[in-house]
Amino acid sequence: KDNAQLISLSKGGTIQDIYVAEGDTVKKGELLAKVVNLDLQKEYQRYRTQKGYLDKDVNEISFILDKENESGLITLDGTRSLSNKEVKANIELVHSQIRAKELKKTSLDSEISGLQEKLSSKEKELALLSEEINILSPLVKKGISPYTNFLNKKQA
Repeated sequence: KDNAQLISLSKGGTIQDIYVAEGDTVKKGELLAKVVNLDLQKEYQRYRTQKGYLDKDVNEISFILDKENESGLITLDGTRSLSNKEVKANIELVHSQIRAKELKKTSLDSEISGLQEKLSSKEKELALLSEEINILSPLVKKGISPYTNFLNKKQA
């Protein structure tokens, strides 16, 4: 039975070393030859370098998150130690958006407070007018107070 196999390189490259001769018996997993592909080596090295930078960024952010408060928020002081400017800029952008929302909330809280005071004042004014109408009504019926006075109070 012939177990001869044809070997081809899917990514190309140059054979640097051959470890078996034609006709040798080999076992599964045995190294047959060493192939060098400079393009793949460069790409591999580029990915390893990128992975190193990403690992560093993840470690920095994890360290900052661990040392910051329980809420998981990164303070602006914490971002000073970050070396990745894009991550740092994104964190600073989020912090500025949070500050803007907090200012808007404070402004709305103040506006609500002012409107509640106005409402309270109008309710007191309405109560006083109702009281005046209740007082004037019998006086108008008896002719002691003019009817126009009574109408003015009702219209107010």
